[in-house]
Order: sequence, then C-alpha cells, then structure tokens
Amino acid sequence: MSVSDDNYWLKPLEERHAWDILDWEYPSPYDFYNSSFSEHQEHYVKQFMNPELRFHAVLDTYGTMIGFCSFGPDGQVPGGDYSDEALDIGIGMRPELTGQGKGAAFFGAILGYALGSLNPELLRLTVAKFNHRALKLYKNFGFEDRGEFFAQPSAVSYQILVRAATRHG
Repeated sequence: MSVSDDNYWLKPLEERHAWDILDWEYPSPYDFYNSSFSEHQEHYVKQFMNPELRFHAVLDTYGTMIGFCSFGPDGQVPGGDYSDEALDIGIGMRPELTGQGKGAAFFGAILGYALGSLNPELLRLTVAKFNHRALKLYKNFGFEDRGEFFAQPSAVSYQILVRAATRHG
C-alpha cells in the first residue's frame, strides 16, 4: 500500500474501517497486537463504533485509512494506575506502514486533533514496554514516564506516559 504523503487527518471511525482493522496482522514481535477476534467480530465492531470510546480513523489525503486511534478508556490496560485525570489515547497504525518513518506525522495528527478538539489538561498513553519504536516516538513528543506495571493475566509489561497539553513537541 502506498500512502500519499504525511498530511493526515482524523474522522470518526466508520463500520467499514472497524472491519478492516480486524484483518490487520503485525509481524513479530508486534504480533502481540494482532487481533484474535475471529469468533467475536461483531462484538469488536460494536466496541469500535461505541461513541463513548471516540474511535477515529486516521486518513491520508486520498482518504485511505492508515491507522486509527481512540480517546478515552479504551486506551487503558487493566492493571495500570489511572487515578489521575487525563485523556487516554489508544493508537494503531496499519501494519504494512509501520517502521517506515511515518510515525511522527501519524502521531502528530492524532496529538493535534486531541489538543485542538478535545481540550485535555493531561494526555496519557499506555505502551507495551517491548515496543521501543513507539516509546521513542512518544518521548520525542514530550511524553514522560509515569510508571510501569504488568498486565494480568498476560504478564506483559507496560509503561504509562503522560504529557501536559501544552503545545511543545
């Protein structure tokens, strides 16, 4: 898949986007993010379409979905400390586009939308600790470590990153 350029924009996720996401397959070690939704696809599509979770498609200038994000509790992982008030952001980029240097423009569009439309005071990301590419990207945008934990029952180690909603980065 070719992506037009690095000028991305967000729009509320449509059902066709949700079905597309269910087919994504990441290579190892990122296969951790692959869906195991085969038996409950309708349930997951309904979750993607739940307005409280604020899922959005990230599109290129041709309208091709290059990824998605959520704003709210979907960005949290069971076991983490989410007692501070913050806007949680969940993120997924189309697997064939990862590792190609598109992350800064992709995340920049998501961050710009959150700051410009949702007016949070604090932004929060929860990232699997092995995902060094994502951790480096988010730290380049001014996010700082707030803690780490092991999710249960998977025992995967996660880091929580936060950033004030100022416009630096």
